[in-house]
Amino acid sequence: MGFFKNMVDWFSSSPVPSANTVEEAMAGAMPNYEPKEVPMVGDERKPAKSTKTKHTKTSLMKKTKSQLEALGRKEFNLELDKRKTKATLVKELLGTIKKAG
Repeated sequence: MGFFKNMVDWFSSSPVPSANTVEEAMAGAMPNYEPKEVPMVGDERKPAKSTKTKHTKTSLMKKTKSQLEALGRKEFNLELDKRKTKATLVKELLGTIKKAG
């Protein structure tokens, strides 16, 4: 009868909850599901930095043609032709930036 009782206990038992530490496991404590406090970084009251960045010829030459095209489209509503050389794209974009600024 011991074998049958062990089988019934095995199928009907509830799962044992896991513990956070060895001490809790030995004490039989339930795990702590409370959210942990997250420390604040910086001061939330500071104003957000300006999203407008200053574009120079050097900073634009570091970008790829695709990045230049995306920048022109996003910030200046300008369509650039990627078939042109990178230097030409930078000149067109700088001209538009100077007109806008």
